[in-house]
Amino acid sequence: MEEKPVPVFVSAHARYNVPGRIVTLGAYLGTAQLLESAGALRVLERDEAADDYRVGGAGDAAQLRRDVAWTKLIAALNQGRKWALRRLAAHLDTMLADAIAVAVVPAHDPFVTDFPVRLLAQAVASIDGKERVDASGCLVRHTKIRRIVWGGPSYRSLHRQTITVQNAELVRGRNVLLLDDVARSGASLRACRELLLEVGATNVQAVALGRVAAP
Repeated sequence: MEEKPVPVFVSAHARYNVPGRIVTLGAYLGTAQLLESAGALRVLERDEAADDYRVGGAGDAAQLRRDVAWTKLIAALNQGRKWALRRLAAHLDTMLADAIAVAVVPAHDPFVTDFPVRLLAQAVASIDGKERVDASGCLVRHTKIRRIVWGGPSYRSLHRQTITVQNAELVRGRNVLLLDDVARSGASLRACRELLLEVGATNVQAVALGRVAAP
């Protein structure tokens, strides 16, 4: 009898095992939102009657602090800060199952290969005793596209046309964590998930560290 593969996330974080959806681990605030939120928190810290300041109540203030801290952590990762890489790798390690493959959405430019989220995936895959597979090089961008943050288009067919799968044996028959830093349209994650399934991955859970918060 064939052994059933383990899920991507351990039971304590089973809410993230939703293969048909993109899941996100927190909010990602844009520059204006981050400045506004930081200002709101400074007001709250000065005002002992925090309920008088309507970000919301105390619960909303706590969530705002989490959103600001998570945004800064992702930004630090993308700035190449090693402490952020270590902290995120340790955080993900506690959430993820053993013996999974870890893949990433490739950068917009084929010549950019050691980008921060790939280094994070490699760190997560290389943790001793976990038997995870580094599949961070499986999805390869062969044609440059314009970055969405610079106004470039992002739709699933564009990503499928500009990304190929290499070393498919690393994901074939495995549960795969497909990782990206920030989800905006989600098109790249959906396209990459389809490509991995087409080459034989058993299950692909698409995960973005942050989701772009509505303004």
